Amino acid sequence: MGFGLLVPAFLAGLAALAIPVVLHLRHRDKDRPQRFPSLMFLQQLPIRIAQRRRITDLPLLLLRALALALLVLAFARPVFSRTAATERANRARAVVLLLDRSQSMGHTDVWPAAMDSARHVITSLDGNDRVAVVFFDDEAEIAQPFTVDKTAALAALGKAAPTSRGTRYASALRAARQLIVAANDVKGEIVIVTDLQRSGVSGVAGLDLPEGMSVRTISVGPVSKANTAVGSVEVHHIVEPTRTMLSVQARVISRELKAPRKVKATLILNGRPSGTREVTIPVTGDVPVAFDPVLLPAGRVRGAIALDHDALAADDSFHFAFKADDAVRVLLVAPEDAAGDETLFFERALGVGHSPLVHIQRVIPGRLDERELEGAALVVLWDTPVPTLPALAQWVRRGGGLVVVPGRRSEGRVASPLLPATIGSAVDRLNDRGGSLGDVRMDHPLFAAFRATPAALNAARFLRYPRLTAAPGSDVIARFDDGLPAVVERKEGMGRVMMIVASLDSRSGDFPLQPAYLPFLQRLVLYGAGRDVTTLWRATGQSWLLPGSLKEPAVLTPRGAILRPARDSVGSTVALRESGVYALYEGRVQGEPAGLLAVNAPSSESDLTPLDVRELLLGVKQSAASADASVDVPTQAEVEGRQRLWRILLAIVAILLMAETFVANRGWRGTATRLTVEPSEGSAS
Repeated sequence: MGFGLLVPAFLAGLAALAIPVVLHLRHRDKDRPQRFPSLMFLQQLPIRIAQRRRITDLPLLLLRALALALLVLAFARPVFSRTAATERANRARAVVLLLDRSQSMGHTDVWPAAMDSARHVITSLDGNDRVAVVFFDDEAEIAQPFTVDKTAALAALGKAAPTSRGTRYASALRAARQLIVAANDVKGEIVIVTDLQRSGVSGVAGLDLPEGMSVRTISVGPVSKANTAVGSVEVHHIVEPTRTMLSVQARVISRELKAPRKVKATLILNGRPSGTREVTIPVTGDVPVAFDPVLLPAGRVRGAIALDHDALAADDSFHFAFKADDAVRVLLVAPEDAAGDETLFFERALGVGHSPLVHIQRVIPGRLDERELEGAALVVLWDTPVPTLPALAQWVRRGGGLVVVPGRRSEGRVASPLLPATIGSAVDRLNDRGGSLGDVRMDHPLFAAFRATPAALNAARFLRYPRLTAAPGSDVIARFDDGLPAVVERKEGMGRVMMIVASLDSRSGDFPLQPAYLPFLQRLVLYGAGRDVTTLWRATGQSWLLPGSLKEPAVLTPRGAILRPARDSVGSTVALRESGVYALYEGRVQGEPAGLLAVNAPSSESDLTPLDVRELLLGVKQSAASADASVDVPTQAEVEGRQRLWRILLAIVAILLMAETFVANRGWRGTATRLTVEPSEGSAS
């Protein structure tokens, strides 16, 4: 058991022990002179005068002083505590050093300052202090568990280097919390060395830290927040009669430059420079950089945009990758009497698509056969009846996509078993200035592009459209504001058939003139063909789900490491931790890769504007003890229960005061004695 005091300040009351002694020693008899006649007739008697400068009753004084001392000690609230708790209270500090290693820390003015600050934190600790080292970006890595060996902590610190990942303070704080709690030291200290990236505070609000755990931040952000970075890349295919050209456009972003800056941007394809541009970057803003079209390389293409380096060189390069022949072949079956402007908007909108590239082949209904269907991903029947071609139904069941767009020629037409709905008479909405889309299933993949802006679909007006009656087993995924079906779908084997009566031309509505038209058609082609959007790049911190068709996938990372991810029920996944191009192989890492994926750091890492240090811990909660804490923290009832000595002392003080009263009034102290005066020699009898 250990001994402690809850209110040690009351021990200052022990100084009151000197008060009775000082008063006793300083006592003086003050005689008051009286006027008296002649003393010649009075007898002279000797008088004993007691010495007041010494203590004459030491036992009584000690008894009173002991009572006063015990009373002071009782008010200091002495408690008995467990030995382990006493040792924890007296042990040395436990410090967790969190070092930010996100991409923005690679600034030439930041990383050296961060390393110097981290070393100073370690070297300034006392000999018995313990320190743990944690590196973090969007994840936390414990580089060195708690140790009193400063050399080991400095050695672990020397392995740190900036990565190409984002910032996430929540993961770092959780790792530090777990270290301190596991060490049975709730009152630990967390020291964060960071540039205070504003995007990193996501997830901090609601974090629970034990009460008493202190957090200190060392900001090492650059003095100048000026930075230039490549923000994004767009790739377009230009199809010519004899060749296909590739057009690449980049977006360069600048922040807080002192003056406009001239830089050289270089386009690199498959490791070779393929074009350059001199561009003047504004002080703050973004500027497009378009390169001259080049011949589209065959196979899979690795690309990059490189700028002249500045203080933060990591974001001066931007990677992208795609497959050159990754195109979707669409058969547009339109009547012979269809005017050129009738399908103009439809063909132009799909012609500018690049994720993936869409090849449109126009076919008249009578020439659609098995040979035309071979290699096609989607068939669009533009206001024409469903051909009586058995191969078409078989093609759909094998995974093909069929989109039916009824028009004025479709009214009263006999329904086909392949269609998901029957077509009735036309609905005229001229009197109410056109109808609009009302009930739309935003959870459907067809409308995935509008989940953030659903109002974009409501802007289009439809003046005339056929009345549909959904067939059994079909699914209505969009309706007009009058409740009639606008888009109906039905699965057919491995493929799907969709019927759309929302006008896709400009004759029966203004949908082609609305901003939602282009993304709607692109999603329509991709969903109908069973394809996904071609991703030119992804951000670090995400995962790559590998194709399930690969039996022994092997991934070559940008730094040359080979990963062989294990397969599970979902498939194989690879965590994207590096910036660059990942290559996917089957079995051995050689030959032409089965897939490429470009990865870049999050764009937020290019913004060097820091947040206020007071905002870092906004929303962080502190509790007396965490749910997973293994520290023995006594409750208030337990603390009060350990104060038996306090009650015992008060009882002893009461007994001493009673004894002091008894002693002071007994024996010679409580009896007055008469002074006997003997006559002096020569005095008269």
